[in-house]
Amino acid sequence: MNTWMLCTIFCLALPGDEPDSDPKHGGWRLAKSPSAYLREHAENPVEWYSWGQDAFDKAQALDRPIFLSIGYSSCHWCHVMRRESFSDQEIATFLNENFISIKVDREDLPHVDDFYMDAVRAMTDRGGWPLSVFLMPDLTPFYGGTYFPPRTRFNRPGFMDILSSIDRVWREEREKVIDNAIGLTKRLEERSARVFEGIEPEAYLNGGLTGAADSYTPDPAGFGNAPRFPAPRLLQYLVGEGTLRGDEGAIDQGVSVLRAMAAGGIYDQVGGGFHRYSVDAKWQVPHFEKMLYNQGSLAESYFEVGRMTSDAGLYSIGRATLEAMLRQFRLEDGSFAGSWDADSGGVEGSYYVWTPEQVEELLGEERAALLCTVLGITSPGNFEGGEESVPRRATTLEGAAKSLGIEMEVAETWFSEGIDKMEQHRSHRVAPKRDPKVVLGWNALAISALARGAALLDEPVFREAAVGAYASLKGSLVNDDGFLRRRDGEIAGNPATLQDAALWMKCCLDLYEATFRPDFVAEAARSWQLILRDFGPLEQGEGLYEAPAGAEILLGRRREFFDGAIPSGNATVARCLLRLHELTGEGQYRFHAEHIIAAGLRSIGPYPTGSAELLLAVQALVRATPAVAVVGDPSREETRALLKAVIESPIPFCVVALRPSGESGVKAAEVISLLQDRAVEDSPRAFLCVDQVCDLPTSDIDALSGRLLEIAQQLRSSADAEESVTEEESQEESQKETPDPQDP
Repeated sequence: MNTWMLCTIFCLALPGDEPDSDPKHGGWRLAKSPSAYLREHAENPVEWYSWGQDAFDKAQALDRPIFLSIGYSSCHWCHVMRRESFSDQEIATFLNENFISIKVDREDLPHVDDFYMDAVRAMTDRGGWPLSVFLMPDLTPFYGGTYFPPRTRFNRPGFMDILSSIDRVWREEREKVIDNAIGLTKRLEERSARVFEGIEPEAYLNGGLTGAADSYTPDPAGFGNAPRFPAPRLLQYLVGEGTLRGDEGAIDQGVSVLRAMAAGGIYDQVGGGFHRYSVDAKWQVPHFEKMLYNQGSLAESYFEVGRMTSDAGLYSIGRATLEAMLRQFRLEDGSFAGSWDADSGGVEGSYYVWTPEQVEELLGEERAALLCTVLGITSPGNFEGGEESVPRRATTLEGAAKSLGIEMEVAETWFSEGIDKMEQHRSHRVAPKRDPKVVLGWNALAISALARGAALLDEPVFREAAVGAYASLKGSLVNDDGFLRRRDGEIAGNPATLQDAALWMKCCLDLYEATFRPDFVAEAARSWQLILRDFGPLEQGEGLYEAPAGAEILLGRRREFFDGAIPSGNATVARCLLRLHELTGEGQYRFHAEHIIAAGLRSIGPYPTGSAELLLAVQALVRATPAVAVVGDPSREETRALLKAVIESPIPFCVVALRPSGESGVKAAEVISLLQDRAVEDSPRAFLCVDQVCDLPTSDIDALSGRLLEIAQQLRSSADAEESVTEEESQEESQKETPDPQDP
């Protein structure tokens, strides 16, 4: 077993550190941690341990419960609890005398966070960060919650009261604690073993449409109640499935939500990029942290939906999001930082909000009136009942110009120049902190988005950035030994999750379509072998494990298909395997994809919107996938036009490959069997294949585009037929005699 895997989550304490001579600095053990989040707690009077055997042994030796606190660097309420509770001397003293306190960065140890988050959700029906969990010395949880104020307020119990109660029960009623821990463990085991039988792929796809429609609200456009989180993969599914079925309602849902987010405060109207989520249902006021994974996932969705609907406005938001990501997140080596804090100088959102007076002082009265009207900057404002506003698109530029009597050409100039000045002025404010941690999966999402932008827009800046980020990760976080989770500066470590590895595999395939370098396909195939080795085996009726082999996870390794903030690793792998099958023709890829998808259907069952990535995988499996081999010199306009016709096709999951002339074409065909036996001739040609059966080659771009549209219509007819069969079966079942439940 690889050394880094054996080390896994139990080798994070830093031996040899000596305590700070100042007793107020109880968190001295965290001072040299590679995690910025842990280092922030080094000044606390709480005697923190990092996650590791030293802490566990201490709890066993002193017979104390463990207080486990999990958070991350850009988390607002994590900072609040650090300032309020963990800096409170009375609380710290009580913790130090009666508990062993462990601090974990969830971005470093997602396996630890996932398990204890599940435990807290099972106990309280809610979760979030900071995650506060109380454990037996053997690491079994028995009580937990999220943010606790130091003393009772906000209808929340005070942290000091909770500590006192747990300490009393631990000393006087230990059996209650043990019973709670045993009962909770049993519930978690039962839930992880739950399966749903008889879920057919087409019924699952139908359930995705129905589930989304049931929770959708048109005004404001979105799903469910506040707070609202972006759901980029679900939006892609809705528009893709709506396109195949001719379901305008599903298309409208996806497009409307994308437009609403782009017009809201969740999108940084001044600097670009997306905040993590909206605290209100109208997308107006965000939780201000910016996460790398939001930028990559959302930019890709804006491009994909823009492609399927030919909506240039969605392309524009995708482009602007990538441009902001390059400005705000890119590090010197080409990789991307993990996040930007929600707080600025200890105040949430202060970097991003404005008053009309501030805008007028910066731009002058006339221009400020235009900017404030468009961006909804009013007095009073929309932020926490004060005078400040989160900029949003409250009205169109055309509407504001008309109401203010400004010529449209002048308004466009004023608005563009005004945004630039606001961004420049904002840069002199106290800025949020950026966590420079490089997370493999999040960077892979960024690379995929850049690759899609490069392919669809033929934008060399995006292409170069995607390849540069790939190069910065290859060798440090991805090597022959496997996958590592994160890198802080020069320090790389921690076992990757299945999601990290799967998204790496996906970004390689996306890079191929942006560059047509066959080595990216070869790397995707190599990555699959590493994934199968480290996260397998693929047992009958089961998917891949979330943690790699050797990870000592409480209750053992588990398999997961639900999406979280980033997509399901199992479902992502399945989608990648289907793409590899089309490129290489190797049946093992499709076989493994079918196996994983079947396991996902048994796991997700009647909750399809809980895994939109699995919806996309099922969609790609049950619909015939067009694969197009283009043969020709990529420097010729005719070749590029054929490639463009495929790349811009409205079909959700086209696969395209390029065989150039000469030796490079021979090497490409060695990796990609779709290109074999395709001789390069004077005129560039395209071979369109469905289910490994190919049409006659064509050099006619209009004919190729028309054939792709014809396939899309055939897919739509197939979907309609499947839906009709499902409806007929349901009617037949409903007409059967319902047995008496008491009849044996």
